[in-house]
Amino acid sequence: MFQSALPKQLSIAGLVFLATAVTVPKAGAEDSLEVTAFSANLDALSGQEAKSASDPARQLGLVGGRLESTRGARIEGRNVNASSFALRFSGSSAEKSAAYETKNLLAPEKERRTRRTAVWFGGDVTLDSARAEDPRLAAVYTNGIAFGADTRLGRDLLVGNAVGMAFDRTGIAAEGSLQTRSFSDTLYASLTTAPDTYLDVMAGGSHTAFRNDLGVETFSSAERSATQAFGLARFSRNFERKRLRLRPYGQARYLHTRLSGYSVEGNDTYSVKPYSSDSYELTLGLRGETSAKTRAGKVAPNAVLEVSRAFKRDSGSVVSSMEGAEEVAAPATDHSSRLSARTGINWTITDRASVSGAYSVSSTIGDFNAEQQVSARFKLKF
Repeated sequence: MFQSALPKQLSIAGLVFLATAVTVPKAGAEDSLEVTAFSANLDALSGQEAKSASDPARQLGLVGGRLESTRGARIEGRNVNASSFALRFSGSSAEKSAAYETKNLLAPEKERRTRRTAVWFGGDVTLDSARAEDPRLAAVYTNGIAFGADTRLGRDLLVGNAVGMAFDRTGIAAEGSLQTRSFSDTLYASLTTAPDTYLDVMAGGSHTAFRNDLGVETFSSAERSATQAFGLARFSRNFERKRLRLRPYGQARYLHTRLSGYSVEGNDTYSVKPYSSDSYELTLGLRGETSAKTRAGKVAPNAVLEVSRAFKRDSGSVVSSMEGAEEVAAPATDHSSRLSARTGINWTITDRASVSGAYSVSSTIGDFNAEQQVSARFKLKF
């Protein structure tokens, strides 16, 4: 959602510029380098936009997972230390990939002990053997990890703070690379407003540094930074009747991003003026699940239905060169609605082995161009 407006407009502008560059009589080698450099710049801009949106969303997701995991303990008047870290090994195929998790590894404590303050750690780090064959790419990277601490103020309120980071290096164009480093800080609170009713609030900021290496002869690398402010409010309530559990929820999310100016020097200098955007998203959903014990283990089917409305406004930007070419992405607003559904099943075979599968489908309302996804997972504890 977040990167949709600017990259699309810049890509169209890039095609216009490329067509112009090809028709103007110039030395063949220089012309080829300029066309390649401009195309690499557009790829870098698109990657920066995507990362500026995904990194804050990942941190909000990690904090949200922490709040979910403390609810049972808070009802009992406790708080818990926890880890939900995953170390992933990614190979050239799914058969050569694996993940090692320490999810919900809690510190031992006596039942009579009341813990108010606790620390936690979450996220994942990936070791990618396929990337090790390409020097442009990072063989070790993370989409986001977070360290946090929180304290329980009575039975109904939990407050805390989490510090997060993410780093990666990916390819752009034919030979270039985009390096990203992001740091964030998030304040959060969760209030139990009534039995089985929760209000979660999060607010924070982040700073992301980009470094582009275009991989084009006679063009140097360039750096750019992004500052972001984000917030989220989520309200949910649990209903339980025998084995059936239902949880309706509503969520509002806000993200403001400002990207600094950007330039690359070489035979020609390409520059991009500062860019800012604001995005809002409202989501309503319903989750249901049940469980049953069989001779083959515990089976827990679940389903989620969700509808969201998103709005985005950006300031536009200008891509220009010293030779006088200039492409303008005008200020724009965009809005969309989306409907998604997911169903899955978790099968706990033993205390150490489990299997899960899920099917999801989503589409923009009014477009009905469905996107489908099927996933399966086997987990073995040792």
